[in-house]
Amino acid sequence: MAQKLHHTLKTIQSAQIDPQDRLFAISLPWLPLDPLLRSVRENGILSPLHVQPAAPGRFRIIIGFRRFEVARELGFQEIPCIVREEESKLTLFVQALEDNLVTRPFHLLEKAHLLLKLRDEFGLSDQVLMDDFMSLLDIRVDRFHLQQYLSLAQLPEPLQRAVLDPLEPEVALKLSRWQSEEQEFFQTLASKFRLGRNKQKQLFALLDELRDSTALTPSGPGTRVSVPILWQQSGAAEIEEDERLSLSDRFAKAFEVLYRERFPRLSSYEQEYERLKSALKLPPRIQFHAPRYFEGEKIDVSFAFQSSEELFETAKKLEEIAQSDEVRKILELL
Repeated sequence: MAQKLHHTLKTIQSAQIDPQDRLFAISLPWLPLDPLLRSVRENGILSPLHVQPAAPGRFRIIIGFRRFEVARELGFQEIPCIVREEESKLTLFVQALEDNLVTRPFHLLEKAHLLLKLRDEFGLSDQVLMDDFMSLLDIRVDRFHLQQYLSLAQLPEPLQRAVLDPLEPEVALKLSRWQSEEQEFFQTLASKFRLGRNKQKQLFALLDELRDSTALTPSGPGTRVSVPILWQQSGAAEIEEDERLSLSDRFAKAFEVLYRERFPRLSSYEQEYERLKSALKLPPRIQFHAPRYFEGEKIDVSFAFQSSEELFETAKKLEEIAQSDEVRKILELL
């Protein structure tokens, strides 16, 4: 049976409503309000705020934080409110959550903050969060995803603001280990090159390894070169500004020079591979393809034939190649 609500409808002066008390807030203060602003400007506040008496003559918001922000921006002096008399804070918060769920989609960070608030402000256990709230928020129910969302809610605000645009959530979590200027620099790159999930992860991993590999610098032991300086010194910055290339080509070439910076022996590996492959004297119909940057354990081989005789000759050649020292040495490069 639905719980009976105890409330009173009245008009309250906006100055009596505390904008700092965000115990029941669902929305994040930095999310855009433009569509709601247009609606309230044209139609007024169609749905009253839900508030609760706090100090004498003061009220805290339960439902309607975004409407209140818009009303203040538009200069409203009076706001229609439903004054709630229930005392259970958790009950009121869950009602606020469900009210928001049926009116708009939630940002990923809103879901993260909801879980953190339920745990820290309302004292709910991880098990209760998984049993009662994660599926409600359309989050996969397991401890890994719970911890990931809780961690997202505790990121520095600049990183939180960047989650989903431009940063992938898992990359944002990893970026929290970097200095703030490095975080901002990575965000700029992700936005400029329009990097998707995989490329963000690849670029972060490479830059993070470069930071660690430069722990010993001319400045002395323990000195680490920052990511913006690495980008500049490697030559990636010059490639970034080369407008003769498309953005995707600029990123690919910049990534290439960073990779060679990380693995200085790569060029010698490539030269040795080409020397060994040439020594095999492969016929045109047989092609060898080493994995990019020699990462992996396999050489891809492709071949073509036009007759059964040509296929037989190809098989004989592959058998001969398989027993050669050159193939053994090629595999050692991987």
